Amino acid sequence: MGTYETPAEMVARHVLEGEKHLAHQTALIERLRRMGLPTEEAQALLERFYLLQAQHEEHRQRISDECELGLRDKQGNLIPWQRQKR
Repeated sequence: MGTYETPAEMVARHVLEGEKHLAHQTALIERLRRMGLPTEEAQALLERFYLLQAQHEEHRQRISDECELGLRDKQGNLIPWQRQKR
């Protein structure tokens, strides 16, 4: 997390970086195919990138859901839980 990066900003950055990795790896595989080179390892890495991207997107959705439930503030920071007095 960056010095002034909120949790919501961090996960948004991860999603964007993941999209860039997917695009770069897809282009690399296409370039390897055009050159007649093996792509199995590159394809396996791409599949791993897709799994990681799904995790980042799930994290983004979880933070969004928690904001709606009042568990996080608008910046994605957890709101401290306070026990109700009886």
